Amino acid sequence: MKTRLRLTIAGLIATGLASFSAPTHAQPANSFECRSDDDVNFTVALARNGAVSDPIVVWTSDAFSNAGYTPERRCQAVTGRLNTLLDDNGNSLDGLYLTVGRVNGQSVVCSVASTRGGCNSDNVLFTLSGSNSRNPERVLYGLASRSTGTSIQESGGVPYVDLEELVNASF
Repeated sequence: MKTRLRLTIAGLIATGLASFSAPTHAQPANSFECRSDDDVNFTVALARNGAVSDPIVVWTSDAFSNAGYTPERRCQAVTGRLNTLLDDNGNSLDGLYLTVGRVNGQSVVCSVASTRGGCNSDNVLFTLSGSNSRNPERVLYGLASRSTGTSIQESGGVPYVDLEELVNASF
């Protein structure tokens, strides 16, 4: 009886240990890429293990086309800015945030290194148009809501999205 009880307990412990594993995390983004599918352009992240994220930004607005910034061109330009941002931060998105602000009188989405930073001409990722420019916070909430696990932080009424969380939740 004692032997059977010990074997049962040992079996439960072994089963529990075998099924326990550290949580898996998405591989960090190694780069960003602009892709197209049925004439819809979108930016994705590429992980070091070759995985491709869901679209992070979908480029559909023609609002800037008259100025030469078609959705395809915007996708390529912003994807390049994200890759530069990644490179400049030691090939890591750790400690980077997206926020919104105004630069040259236009609503923009920019990248900052803290939840106290603001937008300026050096950190703009893209300019918003139409209803998005009138309510830029909605753009950030929309980006965060598409991927589970991405939180919005507010500092002084300004929203911030952790870029690493956003990208990792997109895989």
